Amino acid sequence: MKSTRTMVETSLLVALSVVLFLASHFLPVIGIIISFFCPVPLVILGLKVPVQNAFTGAFVAFVLTTFVLGLLGGFFFLFGFALMGVSLGVLGRRFEKVSDILSYGFLISLSCKLVLMALVKLLTGMNPFAIDPDTLMESFNNVMGVLSGSHGEAFLETMRMQFETMSRIMVHILPAILMAASFLDCVISYVISEKIARRFRIVFLPGMPPFGEWRFPKSTLFAFFIALVLSFFGRSGNNIGVLYVVGLNLRVISMMIFLIQGLATVWYLLSKLSKDNMKRWVGILVVVMIIFVPILSMAVIMLGFLDILVDLRSKFWR
Repeated sequence: MKSTRTMVETSLLVALSVVLFLASHFLPVIGIIISFFCPVPLVILGLKVPVQNAFTGAFVAFVLTTFVLGLLGGFFFLFGFALMGVSLGVLGRRFEKVSDILSYGFLISLSCKLVLMALVKLLTGMNPFAIDPDTLMESFNNVMGVLSGSHGEAFLETMRMQFETMSRIMVHILPAILMAASFLDCVISYVISEKIARRFRIVFLPGMPPFGEWRFPKSTLFAFFIALVLSFFGRSGNNIGVLYVVGLNLRVISMMIFLIQGLATVWYLLSKLSKDNMKRWVGILVVVMIIFVPILSMAVIMLGFLDILVDLRSKFWR
C-alpha cells in the first residue's frame, strides 16, 4: 500500500514538474515567472519519497521532456531544474539548518550549470563561456543608433564608454556571474518551495530567517583582501594574468556579499525604526532603489563591509 502511494505521489509530482517546464518554454512572458516554480514539485518529491525513487522520478521527467523538446531541452530541464530540486528536498530531510541546506544546494546548482554548459558545447559546438566584447559593442551601437534622436551626443558617448569598459570586464568575471546565478537560483527555489510546502501543509522545510537577520561569515573579509592582493600583483600594464582574473572574480563575489549584507542591515534598520511592523512592499521598494542607484549601492556595500567587520546590528542597533 505504501509503495503504491509513493508511486502515485512520484508520478503526480513528476508530471507537474514537466508541465511547468513546458509551460515556461512555450509561454512567452508568463513563462519567465512559471520557470521559478519548476523545481518546486521536485523539491517536494525529494522530501516525501525515498532518495532512490526521487532521483528515478527526476530521470523519468528528463525522458518525458526529451521526447517533447529534444535532447538539449531535456538536458536543460535535468541540469537546470530537476537535479537541484530533488537535491534540495533530500538536503531538507537531512539537515536542520537552512545555511547547511543552501550551502550544499549552491554547490549542486553550480555543478549542474557547469555540466550543462559542457553539454551545450558538446552538442552545439557553441562555447557558453566565450563572450566577444566586439560583438557586444556592435549590438550596443545598434541600440544607441535607435536612441540617438532622443538623447544628446554627450550622454550617448558616456554610455558607450561605460558599456565598452563593462563588456571588457565581463569576459573575465563570468565565473563570478555563474556563481551568483547559482546562489540566487538555489535561494529562490528554496524560498518558493518552503512557502508552498508550509502554506498547503505538504511537508516540513526549515524556514528562512528574516532578511534583516541575514549574516555572512567574517571569512568574506579575508577573501576580499586576498582579492585585492591578487589584483595588484596579477596585472602588468595591459597584460592580464591568471592571478588578476582570480582576484577580480573574488572581488566581485565579495562585493556582492557585502551588498546583500548591507541590504539586510538596511532592512533591519527600517524594521526597527518603523513604529508599526514595516510593510514588506516598502522594504522591497527601498532595496530595488538601492540596487539601481549606483551611489546608493556603493554606500550599502560599505555598510555591509562594516557590518561583517564589527556587527553593527548587534552592537549599536539591537
